[in-house]
Amino acid sequence: MSVEKQQLTSLLSRVALRDREAFEALYTLTSPRLFNLLTAMVKDEQLAADLLQEGFLKLWFDDRRYPVEHPWAWLCQSMRNLAIDELRQRRRRQGDNQSPYVLSDVPSTAMNVSSQSKDPQRLDVCLEALAYEKRNAIVLAYQHGMTHQEIVEHINSPLGTVKSWIRRGLQELKRCLTE
Repeated sequence: MSVEKQQLTSLLSRVALRDREAFEALYTLTSPRLFNLLTAMVKDEQLAADLLQEGFLKLWFDDRRYPVEHPWAWLCQSMRNLAIDELRQRRRRQGDNQSPYVLSDVPSTAMNVSSQSKDPQRLDVCLEALAYEKRNAIVLAYQHGMTHQEIVEHINSPLGTVKSWIRRGLQELKRCLTE
């Protein structure tokens, strides 16, 4: 288990017991990366800051146990879900009936292409067409916010292989989305 994973697991366990020092330490350790994730998704720093605060408030007041197997992925997914909910609410208020995917869910090299796509379900089709390893690596990186090293540990594959799967998968997605 990596040092960061051990630290996150310990802090989350202590936060579950309402340890304020652990909560502050968890915030200090994770908030910069989580803020960057949220900002990339919502494209608005103030909204990202609000969502980060909301996410940590939910974390503090939630009575359930936190997952210890993949704490960083769980934190990223929790924050990502808040951003997606906010973006969907904005779309509803604006009467926009786009794809259920948030464009930021799409890997950056395919983002411009998918926004120009006439078929909103195209991303689903293209993702499903990828080989399992490539799709899994891309989802872990772009939807769960995992670093390459975290993906290596999660799926127990060499770093070079993970990087190749992501790079080749993004290339295939781009080709598929532009067809």
